[in-house]
This record gives sequence, C-alpha cells and structure tokens, in this order.
Amino acid sequence: MTQKRLRILSSTLAEIYMRQGHFDKASEVYEKLLARDGENVPYRKRLSLLSGETPDIKKLKLLSRIMRKIEERRDEREADK
Repeated sequence: MTQKRLRILSSTLAEIYMRQGHFDKASEVYEKLLARDGENVPYRKRLSLLSGETPDIKKLKLLSRIMRKIEERRDEREADK
C-alpha cells in the first residue's frame, strides 16, 4: 500500500511559509491558488509583494534570517547540555 501525500493549498499555508522565511514556497502556493481563482485580488497583491524587492519583503527576509540564526544558536545550546 502506498501512501499519498496530501497537498493542502491555502492562503494560510502561504502565510505560514512567509513567516518562516520560505518566500519561494509562499509564491508557489499563491501562483497555484491564482490558477484556480485568477480574479482573487488579495492573492494577486500577495504574489506581487513576494515577487518584488519591496521594503516590506526586505524586512521580512532580514527578520527571517535573524530568527533562523537565533533558533540555530538555541538548538546548539540545547545540544551542548
């Protein structure tokens, strides 16, 4: 018996990807959502935001890198205990 991977596409998933710093994955989700609902204005705006180098995206990318470094250091400290 083979297991099928369940793919759930939603704007919530895209937002989670964005918060985690996975901007490419978030863009992919929004592109697929727009393929289903090409008239969805919020999806278009979000994809536009992700595809450009706006000040907001630059801030999000910087914050994501900082958060990853903090998490890595925390994991290193926990591993040393």
